[in-house]
Amino acid sequence: MPVNNKKPVTFRPFKTPRYAYDKLRICRRCGRYTALSEDRCGQCGRAALTAVEQNAVTLAGRKMHTRLLFILLLTLGAVYFGQSLQQMALCGAGGIVLAGLLLLTQRKVRQNENLYALNALLGRSIDSIRDGLEINRQEAVSVLRENDVLAYEKLREISILLRGDRVARQRIALLHGFQLRKDMQLELEQLLLKDFEPLLAEYIGEIAKVRPELIKDRTLRYVKTYEVQILQMDKGTAILAAVAAAAVRLKRYVLLYSSMIGRYIQELPKDRFLRLSKMIASSPYEAWNGLDLKVSEVREAKYRWDPDF
Repeated sequence: MPVNNKKPVTFRPFKTPRYAYDKLRICRRCGRYTALSEDRCGQCGRAALTAVEQNAVTLAGRKMHTRLLFILLLTLGAVYFGQSLQQMALCGAGGIVLAGLLLLTQRKVRQNENLYALNALLGRSIDSIRDGLEINRQEAVSVLRENDVLAYEKLREISILLRGDRVARQRIALLHGFQLRKDMQLELEQLLLKDFEPLLAEYIGEIAKVRPELIKDRTLRYVKTYEVQILQMDKGTAILAAVAAAAVRLKRYVLLYSSMIGRYIQELPKDRFLRLSKMIASSPYEAWNGLDLKVSEVREAKYRWDPDF
């Protein structure tokens, strides 16, 4: 798709949660799970959605209250069946002390109880969670024709929990139709696939230009693995050159991918080549795998009279 046909868009701010389950909510009415930021449950229509962690805290609290109530009922039973006033008093006092100790202990272990309840809830609800996320994915796809930006934003939310190539491919296909800018909230490593995908290769090439800091180890390994396939694309050499230029950002990447960078050294922009040249000059005894010789040759051929060199 030509660049001038791509759509300028603005994404809503999105904050990646500390834990994946932070995106998950459950309907208190029907028990359906969702990862979307919706006000009402998509199944029963009730405004009864609550964070799964808060739901686990509630369940843990009920369990603790049940234990305390059980102790109090035992105490009342012991008092009721006491044979004498002294027995009744002792049973009552013992029960109150036991209830107090239980209450104190529960307060100390409350955080652990909450985590245990959360783990148990997620464990027994794994199928329901998977079903809810699949419904979310279908909802996102259903609005694609009317609002592709909203569809992408929904898929972005779902992808925190619903991993896999299917969602990643759908996101990549949508991103392919958008104009990418430096100020946009973009991702890359979360979108890498197991096999070769031309749209992903194009996306990587664009990211290398607008957000080179997103080009990291996993992306470089992907590009190196499918270098031959990328070269067969119309703009394959430009994509690989852009990735090589982004890799020059860090010395570690240059050392690890020196052979690949060397193959596209002629296409490096001047500022990237200058950075690479200075990097090699400052560490002449590193194992550059012949990259230092290639840099020297290009510098002599293209920048011999350039004062920057």
